[in-house]
Amino acid sequence: MLTFLALAMIVVFIVLLSKKKLSVFAALTLVPLVFGIIAALATGHSLLDLFKWIQEGIFFKLNAKTGKVSWGVISPAATILFSILYFDIMLGVGLFDPVAEFFIKKAKGDPMKVLLSTVMVASVVSLNGDTTTTIIICIAAFLNLYKQLNLKLSYLAIVIVAPIGIWNQLPWGGPTIAAATALGVEISDLFRTLLPGLLAAQVVVILIAALLGKKERQRLNFNPSSTEKVSQEHLNQMLSAIRDNEPELKRPKLYWFNLLLTLGSLGLLIKGDIHGSIIFMLASAIALVINYRNVSECNNRLEALAEDVLPTAIVTMGAGVFSGVLTGSGMANALANSIASIIPTGLGSHMAPIYAIIAAPAICFLPQDAFYFGIASVIKGVMVQFGITPMQAAVASMVGQAFRLISPVIPALYMLCGETKQNFVDFQKEYLKYFWVVIVTYLVVYGLTGALPY
Repeated sequence: MLTFLALAMIVVFIVLLSKKKLSVFAALTLVPLVFGIIAALATGHSLLDLFKWIQEGIFFKLNAKTGKVSWGVISPAATILFSILYFDIMLGVGLFDPVAEFFIKKAKGDPMKVLLSTVMVASVVSLNGDTTTTIIICIAAFLNLYKQLNLKLSYLAIVIVAPIGIWNQLPWGGPTIAAATALGVEISDLFRTLLPGLLAAQVVVILIAALLGKKERQRLNFNPSSTEKVSQEHLNQMLSAIRDNEPELKRPKLYWFNLLLTLGSLGLLIKGDIHGSIIFMLASAIALVINYRNVSECNNRLEALAEDVLPTAIVTMGAGVFSGVLTGSGMANALANSIASIIPTGLGSHMAPIYAIIAAPAICFLPQDAFYFGIASVIKGVMVQFGITPMQAAVASMVGQAFRLISPVIPALYMLCGETKQNFVDFQKEYLKYFWVVIVTYLVVYGLTGALPY
């Protein structure tokens, strides 16, 4: 009975999200509420038990025998809230502008340098975790240059999205938030585990950009030793896409302070001695006071950034309802046991990499929250029965992010394809032609570090 209810709840949740019948927050709260009522009545629990399940999913659960506390989503939600706030503040003050401008100036007229500069600028801008913002800024900065130099616009598209798929996995990025919340692991711990793979993937993306640049050199018969350069007019247009983005918020005189504050915050986050929410809450307060001296400016920034900060934090809190009902009612255990019973014993120990590969299309074609809360959270219970830890299950569920940025459910990609004059399916094919190696990189690196058992 509980297995059937669990499957029905997950399917209804995924369908409602896929068909856009409910928002993510509404689906995460209302669907488990309905099925939680059914599960409570079917198993002889009272409706008060349902609200206890929800409370444990949001706040914490105390194991009466061991005294161990299992945190709900309140921990990652607080980290998410303040980390997004902090990096939005840093994006506004122009912390990443000098790096982006440096790569644009160095590109000049060399196709290889242009492609390498594009991928580096996209990498820097994508650190704020927002796909749409990264695409808009990179298109504004590079589109005219690619047209002027007759470079393939399809290459522009794929070198913009490739690093986004990597750095969306930072602690304040959507995939990491969803995976950590759904699988019950700490965001900072998951990020430390993912970091070697992310760095290796970035190296691979740079090498692929260099390969594409070399192919463009050959196609255009460009001599790297020539003195051909981009016109000053086009260079200024590219730089203005960075400089003219909300100039009233820029604080160039405070650049080194903001850089040191950011590096210090990230260092503390990676070290793991202090909770991420505390780090970014304090860093946000310091950044606001130093960069915007009067109370009115600080309040205006908080109000302006609320649109970015609140939705993700609210969705994370809603996820506590979903995970709380699924776990507290016994549906998660029932479904995990049913799946585990049909998996051959010899295959169980190798389940992590197999799941990582099989899950890649699901990550690509399903809404992100539908995958992590509807599928990954249940598969975790199956993996645990074969000796795979929740952290290893979380890492396996992140491998498919290599293909997430060709997903048809990401609206910004249609804008990207429109600007680069290509069909969406052609864009997907062009990306897959080169970037399948990223998923292989993840599998190899995580295998070597022990984050993904084989």
